[in-house]
Amino acid sequence: MTPGFFIALGVILLVDGMVMAFFAWAVHSPRFAQYRIRTPDRQRISNGRKAVNISLNGLLAISLFAFVFVYFGDALVGEERVPPVMVFGEVLASLMLYDFMYYFLHRGMHNPKLMKYVHGVHHYVRFPTSAESIFLHPAENIAGLGLLCVAISIVGPISPVSFLAVFFIHHIVNILVHSNLVLPHPMFKLFNFWAIKHDLHHGKHLNKNYASIFPFWDQMFGTDA
Repeated sequence: MTPGFFIALGVILLVDGMVMAFFAWAVHSPRFAQYRIRTPDRQRISNGRKAVNISLNGLLAISLFAFVFVYFGDALVGEERVPPVMVFGEVLASLMLYDFMYYFLHRGMHNPKLMKYVHGVHHYVRFPTSAESIFLHPAENIAGLGLLCVAISIVGPISPVSFLAVFFIHHIVNILVHSNLVLPHPMFKLFNFWAIKHDLHHGKHLNKNYASIFPFWDQMFGTDA
């Protein structure tokens, strides 16, 4: 992995942060009020507690990836350039495998004991916005990111471009599904679909819509809403 790879990774993290900040602002802005899926009410969690949890989980994620790159980087990212069609295949295979495994992780997290002590931290936010996309128990944060690394290692090692694409899509989808916004332009149709599906999971159907990216896992296992 070259310095350019890590610079690109840093740029992606910066873009993710900007997107998260924009949607966190937009959902509370009167300008976007008509596009809210639900209007956030008074939360049970203070802004200070949210900020601490989100900041620590962000640092934990960075630390985890640093550890993985140092000790297992060769299993994730290869050195060779590959043609665009290969990049597409590596990205699609990695994300599909990740989301398949994440479906069962997420569904398992709704076991009463895990829900109470782990995943319930995330669901304690009744009206999640993009900023709360990483309001998590640290064990869930590690499990989710670890699963992504496992999926990539099974498919890979994948090319640096493929890894950066997987990393970006995984993070940006997690932000967008928690946006609590449905935007009118047709270019946002997929984003809106994700946001509506995940809002149903947080609001009306806690035992539905476990998949993060691909809805057919829920359709296949009878948990689609």
